[in-house]
Amino acid sequence: MTKTARNTAAAAEESFHKHYAAIWGSDRWESSLYPALARNTRYAVVPNRYAPSEEFWKAIDTAQTSREQLERLELPDVFGAIQDAQSGPLCYAYKTNDDCHFPPPKPASSGLLTHWNLDAASALVASLLNAQSGERILDLCAAPGGKSVCISQSLFPTLYADNAIATASGSSLLRSNEAEPRRQKRLMENIHSYVPRAANVQCLRVDGTSSMISGLVVPGGYDKILVDAPCSSERHIIHAHLKAKASGNAAPEMTNWRPGSSKRLAQTQLALLMTALKAVKVGGHVLYATCSLEPTENDGVLEKMLAQVAKDRKKGAVKWDVQLGFADGEKKAQLEEQLGSWAERTKHGWIVLPDHPSGGRWGPLFFAFVTKTANA
Repeated sequence: MTKTARNTAAAAEESFHKHYAAIWGSDRWESSLYPALARNTRYAVVPNRYAPSEEFWKAIDTAQTSREQLERLELPDVFGAIQDAQSGPLCYAYKTNDDCHFPPPKPASSGLLTHWNLDAASALVASLLNAQSGERILDLCAAPGGKSVCISQSLFPTLYADNAIATASGSSLLRSNEAEPRRQKRLMENIHSYVPRAANVQCLRVDGTSSMISGLVVPGGYDKILVDAPCSSERHIIHAHLKAKASGNAAPEMTNWRPGSSKRLAQTQLALLMTALKAVKVGGHVLYATCSLEPTENDGVLEKMLAQVAKDRKKGAVKWDVQLGFADGEKKAQLEEQLGSWAERTKHGWIVLPDHPSGGRWGPLFFAFVTKTANA
């Protein structure tokens, strides 16, 4: 690097650290959160239940991995109960918090791939959508498809490979959408590699921020929608920066970073969330998520959404309202107790961070639950 490039990179890094130290507190940022973000991402594995389970175990049985080294992670759902082992995604991680990776998936005898490697926080969010057989689900920003694969396993349990007789998928519908052409192509390839053709899964390419969203709509609305919105992805910036710095270079992810970038992203995120609220049925749920540390993109978007809904109701543009958070009562308390082992509360939602006292090292991943309600 030239001296000018070095100075630019150093200034960007200093600004980055100052910004997030101001948000999370300098003590936590310097001694805990940033070091945890800088570490290698810890992965979990989700078996593809549309492939025979024994073929999954055989695929990950290497010199570095065996069943005995793994533990099943408990994925809570919105009813406050541990995920039923009979349906829905399963998720495993190494018992030790090391940096071991799982082997890549292999083709099973069914023709589908055996497993998906991901941050367990992604499996948590897919589980919290609590998809049920017979529901209509939209994954609005689905690429590369890991969360859609998890959701599908809740929607189409009759197609599991270990079932004695696999039956048709019934009335369940999953629509996985991605606006960017190359990412949408990858999404389609992944869906076809993991989900049986008998499952009613449709891959769309619609811009969820556009006013022309008729291609997303289903009669009566969706039961649930996941909005895993594009975001700052600070952990990616940190890893790219450290890798480039180690070789004497500067990562464009860091040098191009600006504190104001979150404001522009928040506009896109708000547009996507409003699209989801228009497309979900009254009584349905929207789960908003990002992998950002930035409150502007997390609680800030929820606050802008609340203001926009109030404004639209006052003008008579919408005949519905929204409610933040999970259902009240004992089940809510049970769920929040379980979530406490994964995440910490924010003003309107929760955030999974890799320095969580549990030692899970998952995230970052912010999520908030929104219910579309009838106008009072």
